Amino acid sequence: MKILYVSPHPDDECDNAGGTLTMLSRHNDIYVFYLTDGRLGSPNPAERGDELAHIRKDEALKGLTVLGIDQSNAYFFNYPDGALSKFIYDGVKTIMPVLKRISPDIVFYPSTLDIHPDHWAAGKIIVAAIGKSRLNPGQLSYLNWEPRPSIDVGIMLKYIKWKTLRKKAIYVRVTDFKDIKFKCMEKHESQLRYLNESYIDRFFNADYERFYIERKTPNMDLLASLLHA
Repeated sequence: MKILYVSPHPDDECDNAGGTLTMLSRHNDIYVFYLTDGRLGSPNPAERGDELAHIRKDEALKGLTVLGIDQSNAYFFNYPDGALSKFIYDGVKTIMPVLKRISPDIVFYPSTLDIHPDHWAAGKIIVAAIGKSRLNPGQLSYLNWEPRPSIDVGIMLKYIKWKTLRKKAIYVRVTDFKDIKFKCMEKHESQLRYLNESYIDRFFNADYERFYIERKTPNMDLLASLLHA
């Protein structure tokens, strides 16, 4: 099968799905779309910019090798980190021909309920691109930054929708792949040094990765069999 993973930033493929992608890379063609350039990926303003964007691209390619993914299957769209929501129309137009050329059987993408603006924008772009391309892949979303009860009406609505969506969650056991997943993260040196213990524990010590079924197709049953073999 051809499987597409949509990553808002270089490293989102690692913490959210590193174990799952490692399993699938053994017998499937894995493609990764990186939508932003990651230039803002540092709490230190002096480290941000073109050089960091270049570093993060190199880190992403090295990380894919750890997961068993061919570097030539990585696509970098280089939208400005932190501003993807301003490029939704352009993103759909730019991504659609690449999406059609690959014609994936399964697509993993960020949930539009994610409260990070680049994440929900990435989800919105890929959902629209899939619709306009008239492809019919199985669709699974993932949620990095979960919505919480809030006085903000938009976030509160996302929280309510997420509570409903949780019923469609599937959990992939990645216990045997946690070491590989963390080795992938180690390639993202520019990011790893700023991760706190709670984030590392949540994403790299967890025995499961969680996804939400957005569109089920016959290929989803094959996917399930591969992940539980």
